[in-house]
Amino acid sequence: MRSWDSVPVVEGIDRPGFYGDFVKPRRPVVLRGLTAEWKALDWGLERFRRLPDSAKLGVKTGSVADGRRVSMSIGDYADALEQHEARTRAGEPSVGPGYLHDVPIFRFFPELAEEASPFPLPLFPKWYWQSWQEYAQFFMGPTGSSTPLHFDTLLTHNLFFHLAGHKRFVLIPAEQRALCYPKSWRWMRYDPIEPDPEAFPLASGVTPVTVDLEPGDTLYMPSGTLHHVTNLSMTVAFNIDWHTADSARDGLVSVARGAPWKNSYYNLLSLLGVGLRVPPQVIFPLYKSYLTYVS
Repeated sequence: MRSWDSVPVVEGIDRPGFYGDFVKPRRPVVLRGLTAEWKALDWGLERFRRLPDSAKLGVKTGSVADGRRVSMSIGDYADALEQHEARTRAGEPSVGPGYLHDVPIFRFFPELAEEASPFPLPLFPKWYWQSWQEYAQFFMGPTGSSTPLHFDTLLTHNLFFHLAGHKRFVLIPAEQRALCYPKSWRWMRYDPIEPDPEAFPLASGVTPVTVDLEPGDTLYMPSGTLHHVTNLSMTVAFNIDWHTADSARDGLVSVARGAPWKNSYYNLLSLLGVGLRVPPQVIFPLYKSYLTYVS
């Protein structure tokens, strides 16, 4: 069974090195220096207040896994987040404003994509290069917010671009899913932060590794990687889920292992793109609904 002793940190990488050392062997890595020139590293709450307030975004409240949402503008969310963080620092009781996550941010605010430049396109399959920003999902949340142990539902690879604050990932190889007491296709009952060996004896065989991200870090998670995520401070980030032909094929047949049938639709579209090179302008209008479904 696959296990990782640690997650390496690499300063700069080219496409052959990334695929040869990490994607093909499905090994996570933290990449540094990819975003050093990005204006997005200066994204703070004031930047989001300057965005149009016409778009209403879904903010998760309560448990992320439960999927309860309220709608608000990104500026209103930034105000609520700032007030909550100030009360928390002062030691005052405060109910968090929820967690803004899995939002197709560049669809709502295309001007922000220009601030993530130069973008490391060679790390993605060429099929994604033309419209990479369409696949980006945004995350912003308060200190202490967390996402329970899970994996990305389509069994995609994941590049996570961390921009502000400090975030902790606990990673577990995909092959150890059965040891983590799945309660649905992608959510686990086992909590690697507060393990309970009496309730979850199989989890004694789990080999988690912890990764703390600093602003400017990019985390690569291989297809199917289980991850528990905690905000150590207020954070801002975005990620892109993406397939290779191999991972799309794995995702397509995952319905036999309990994946929702809807997943097969999106994974088939991905396989048509990365495997058979059907143009992205044909695929994306059909795939687009996944970027809401994933939330």
